[in-house]
Amino acid sequence: MRTSLIYRLSENFFFRAGFLLCACVVLVVKGLIGVGVSQSMGSNFDTKYLYVAGLSWLEGLNAYDPEVALRLGADLGLGNFGFFYPPQIAPLCLLLAAFPWAKAKVVMTLLNVFSAGVLAFFCVRLVKRPKVKMLKVPGSSPWWFIPAIIISNPITINVLWLGQTTLIAVAALVSGWYYAYRDRWVLSGILIAISSIKPQLSLLVILWLLLERRWQLLAVAAATTLIFSLVPMAISGPIDVFFHWFASLGEHKKVFSNVLGSGAVFSIQNLLYAAGIKVPQLFPLAIVLTGLLWWYRSRLIIDDVVGILVAISLLFGLAHHYDLVALAPLVAAFWRHVHNRPGAALVAIALMLAMLFPRAYLMTFVHNELLLQYRVPLLLGATIWLLLMSFKRRAEFQLWSRTAADPMVVPPDQKPSAFIGK
Repeated sequence: MRTSLIYRLSENFFFRAGFLLCACVVLVVKGLIGVGVSQSMGSNFDTKYLYVAGLSWLEGLNAYDPEVALRLGADLGLGNFGFFYPPQIAPLCLLLAAFPWAKAKVVMTLLNVFSAGVLAFFCVRLVKRPKVKMLKVPGSSPWWFIPAIIISNPITINVLWLGQTTLIAVAALVSGWYYAYRDRWVLSGILIAISSIKPQLSLLVILWLLLERRWQLLAVAAATTLIFSLVPMAISGPIDVFFHWFASLGEHKKVFSNVLGSGAVFSIQNLLYAAGIKVPQLFPLAIVLTGLLWWYRSRLIIDDVVGILVAISLLFGLAHHYDLVALAPLVAAFWRHVHNRPGAALVAIALMLAMLFPRAYLMTFVHNELLLQYRVPLLLGATIWLLLMSFKRRAEFQLWSRTAADPMVVPPDQKPSAFIGK
């Protein structure tokens, strides 16, 4: 009911302004300064690999050669883990390598803060400027709460502190999706190319656009990817550089944090492994599910799809727990569906808090790896719930569309919200 506590709080200016202010303080204190964050690896640990790759390419060397990376990264304390990003990440690596290490860390942190802001902005746009205008959520609350949730949650803080690239990739992916369905295919193609620096997150979205036959958009994305890869291609050869990258992926699977059974891995496959059940790689199933979703796309709210595809990528692919920051578009999707349903909203908030709760805190008193994988079934349940809501909302909208023109079915003063706003 509209007079519920959750609704009154969301409409109170001082509450939502304070909520956003607290989120910004958390971002600065924990994400930038590192108060209360694990110091075992130091800040921007993952940025070191990007930095060393940039140094390699600046010297005209193959960044995928472990010996080159080990030599150039000796002063940074890097082990022999290798470099596993695709060649199109070269502009970012070269940018970082153009600075001394101390300044490169600042540049990467600023890029991640900017990406978090971009991601929050486009998640709000998905709610306030949806593809179907009748699904627009009223009020200004999304502009306050969605950014606060996205920029200050523990997983965003973890990505910022590690200097990871997930925020950059997901910000590009969500904004690229937004523009793809607003007839801005050139800009969308460039953004999709940027998101491909993390193919494990972007591949299903690219597959969806391929099924949609967005040839112009995909041509721009392919051309942009090749342009981004020019320096590595010039050094190692236009074909060989991609073979070097593919070869590095074989080593990637052997790194301790990527093997099944590792607490860092997030996937249904790893959950089953922790339960003593060994199954093969499940990503082919993700491709099949994407095909099925596309087949039934007319029954879905299109702006829900990007979050669903990312969730499927995480569940059936190979991800780490910090990659859950990619679920930001789910915040927008759930807001769209439950903002005027207090009971459902409370359940959604509880789900979100449970998935965002820091794993490191749980590990202090939970020592069973199967229990520590609880986020996987929660995300699976949340994804199924969102699918059902999307199907239902689309059906209600189609019902109104078919009957609105018939005065014998819908009275002239009946608004669409009677159908699609329930």
